[in-house]
Amino acid sequence: MTTIEGMGNRPLGARLQKAWLDVDVVQCGYCQGGQIMSAAALLARTPVPSDNDIQSAMNGNLCRCGTYLRIQEAIKQAAKADLDSAATKKGT
Repeated sequence: MTTIEGMGNRPLGARLQKAWLDVDVVQCGYCQGGQIMSAAALLARTPVPSDNDIQSAMNGNLCRCGTYLRIQEAIKQAAKADLDSAATKKGT
């Protein structure tokens, strides 16, 4: 089992953390542990999630700053980074 503290040590967690920073998701940080853990669980079971998949998976996480659109964008970016990485490895 991986906790939020160890998430950055895993490839999926590192992609999510990078996407979170790239998209500038965090405002206050209060909900981010739960958001990232839910996003990681989603991408582990659905590597290329639709908008509906993301909204459904993240539904129970409340963000008092309202960064839902940025969270959704960061999840998409992390999923795309995984696909790009896989394509690069396949091409070599």
